[in-house]
Amino acid sequence: MAGAIWHAARFGPKPDTRSERLIRIGWAVLALALLAVGTFRDAGWLYVFCVLGAVACGSLAVAGGHSVRAVIVGALALPLAAFRAIPWLGRGASAWQKSREKGGTAGRIVLSLVVTVILLIVFGALLASADAAFATLLGDILPEINMRTFMRLLIYTVIGGLITAGAIFTVLAPPDLSGLERPSSRRIGRIEVALPLGGLVLLFAAFVAVQLRFFFGDKAYIQKTSGLTYSEYAVQGFGQLLVVTLLTLVVIGLVSRWAVKETVQDRVLLRSLLGALVLLSMVIVGSAVWRMWLYQNTYGWTRERLFFGSVELYLGGVFVLIALAGWKLRAGWFPRAAVAGFAGLLLFLGAANPEHFIAEQNVERFQKIDFWYLRALGPDAAPELVKLPEPYRSCALSWMVRDLRDNPDQWYAWNLSRDHARDLIAEIKSELRPAQGSCIAAERENANRR
Repeated sequence: MAGAIWHAARFGPKPDTRSERLIRIGWAVLALALLAVGTFRDAGWLYVFCVLGAVACGSLAVAGGHSVRAVIVGALALPLAAFRAIPWLGRGASAWQKSREKGGTAGRIVLSLVVTVILLIVFGALLASADAAFATLLGDILPEINMRTFMRLLIYTVIGGLITAGAIFTVLAPPDLSGLERPSSRRIGRIEVALPLGGLVLLFAAFVAVQLRFFFGDKAYIQKTSGLTYSEYAVQGFGQLLVVTLLTLVVIGLVSRWAVKETVQDRVLLRSLLGALVLLSMVIVGSAVWRMWLYQNTYGWTRERLFFGSVELYLGGVFVLIALAGWKLRAGWFPRAAVAGFAGLLLFLGAANPEHFIAEQNVERFQKIDFWYLRALGPDAAPELVKLPEPYRSCALSWMVRDLRDNPDQWYAWNLSRDHARDLIAEIKSELRPAQGSCIAAERENANRR
C-alpha cells in the first residue's frame, strides 16, 4: 500500500517547501511504525489504537494541514477520500480496459499473473483443507479456507483497497485546505476576553484550593476525609482531568483565534489569563496522575489503568505545549505536535510491552490481587506468567495455551510475542496441569491467602 501511494505521489503536485515534504515523510514513517506494532506485540487492545493512529498519520502524510481545523480535516482525509475514490476507480478501470485492448501484451501478462495467483491461492487452500497429506505438503504457505477466512479476506481486501485508492486519489488531487488555514477576521475585545477567562481562572483556583488537601493524600486520609472509596476517588480524578483538559483546550483554541492581540496590553492580558488557566489545569493533571498511581499500587495493574494513566501523562504534556505556544500567542506547530505526541505515546507503549509489565507487577504480588485477571493477558505476558508457582501457572496460561493451539499463525501473520510464547510453553509443557483442575486448586489456594 505504501509503495503504491509513493509511486502515485511522484505524479501529483508536490508540497511547496522542503520542510513540508520532510514532515509528510515523517507522518508516513509514523503510520508504518504504528502498523508494525502488530508484528511484535499481541495486545489487540493496543493495536486498535495503533491502527486508528496510523490512519490519522497516513491521512496527514497525503493531505497535510497546519491549523487545528486543517489537521482535523487532514486526519480524516483517507476515510473520506476512500468513498470519493470509488467512481474515480470505475472511470480508471474503464479507461485501462480500453487502453489494454489497443496496447501490447504487457497489460495482458500482468492481468493474467494476478488471476493466476488468485486461482492458485483459492484452489490450493481448498484442496489443502480437503486432504491432510496435501495440506502437509503445502505446510503453512496457504491459509485454511472456511467462511470465516473468506469473509476476513474479503473485508480486509476491500478496506485496504479503498484506503489505498483514497490515498492515491488524495495525492493526485490534494484537498485545498487554505481556507482552513486563514486567521479568523472575527475579533473579541478585552472585556469579552477578561470576564469569561477571569471567571474561569477564579473557579479553577477555588477548586484547587478546596481540593488541595485531597489531591496528594494517601488511601486512609482520602477515605476518612472525602467519604469516597479509593476506587471512586481515582475514577473521579480521571473524569476531572478529562473535563478540564477538553474545556481548557476548547477555551484556549477559541480565545487564541478570536482575541485581539494588536496592543501590548492585549497580549499581556491574554498571556496572564491563559497562563493562569494552564497552570491551574496542570495542578489538577498532576493530582489525577498521582491518584491513579496510588490506585494501581494498591489494587494492582490492569490494561485500563495503565492506558488511562499513560493518557493522563500525555495530556499533561499537551498542557506543557500549550504553555509554550501561549508565550508567543502563535504556534502553527501545536496541532501537529499534539497528534505526533499521541502517536509517540502509542509507539512507546508498544516498545514498553504493557502486558508484560502488567504481568510482571502482578506476579510479584499475585497473592494480593485478583488472580483471575492474569488469564486474560495475551502472549506478551508469557515470560512472566511462566514464573508463577503451580497450580497458578497452569491456570494463568490455560487460555493462552488453548489460543495458541487452536489458532496457528500463517507465515504472513507471524508475531514475535506469539512465537516466543510458544517456545516458552513448549519448554514447560510436561509440567503443565489440566486447566480445570489447576484453576480449581488455584482458586482454593487464592481464597486461603486472603
